Amino acid sequence: MEQNWGLVFGGGGAKGAYQIGVWKALKELEMEAWITGMAGASIGSLNAALFACGDYERAEAAWKQVNMLSVFDTDWALIDGKEGTFSREEMLHLIRGYVDFGKITGSSRPIFCSVSKVLPEREYAGMYMRLDGKTAYSIEQLLAASSALPYIHEAVEYEGTYYRDGGLTDNLPIRPLYEMGFRHVLVVGLSENARQFEKQFPDVEFLSVYPSHSLGNLIDGTLNFRQQFITFAQRLGYKDGMRIFRHYLHPEETMLSMQQLAELDLQEIMADMRREELQSGVDEHMNKLNDIIKTYGADK
Repeated sequence: MEQNWGLVFGGGGAKGAYQIGVWKALKELEMEAWITGMAGASIGSLNAALFACGDYERAEAAWKQVNMLSVFDTDWALIDGKEGTFSREEMLHLIRGYVDFGKITGSSRPIFCSVSKVLPEREYAGMYMRLDGKTAYSIEQLLAASSALPYIHEAVEYEGTYYRDGGLTDNLPIRPLYEMGFRHVLVVGLSENARQFEKQFPDVEFLSVYPSHSLGNLIDGTLNFRQQFITFAQRLGYKDGMRIFRHYLHPEETMLSMQQLAELDLQEIMADMRREELQSGVDEHMNKLNDIIKTYGADK
């Protein structure tokens, strides 16, 4: 089996949790070693950096810390509609806590992030920045720039130039890996619409994973940093990844159609989440009951 693949993580805000689930599938099927180059856009650039560090458990822990307050860090009473209302400090704190800068700096594999150079009249020029070999400060700034959402976050200055979210110009950065000679690319997009960008590279073998179930639009998907949604996206990514990778490795073993398998996987995810929600409610009520019993000394 070919062992020289590029990995591309597309952008999509909170939907990026899906990519962590796909990574789990790669890990369990021992396919991580196939990846010899990475590229990401927006939240995908952070996931690419985490992947380059090679510690899935640490990446999973990082996403458990992601929430609405870490992304939209501000005093909501002060929101006035101006660009850059939301601070990046909490997200930068997460990057510093979970990205192993030393491993990226010393990486023998290329690691790219797409960024959008700010031009006059609200126009942008797409660029691809290497993270490997860079200092910790440069890595941090480039990751912040690649995920600087327009209207929400301020542009990030790096070496005298301002940059914004890489998804504005290339939300599925296949090109930098293609130009390095990669002709086998594993793509993890966050919207089926992104698949169209693969057509620009007809001589590439793509192994692509896209959500089998919609992860929503801007409000209920991209900006939905609630843990329940993040958990759902991760589990869907894992199920989709396992199904697609197994089919690639052993196509002769697939008895049901991929669509049938996807529906069964979705049903299992939803059943598990309903069961966990019910158990959480029961536990909460039991804790309240225990508090009441202790208050009146009935537990003696």
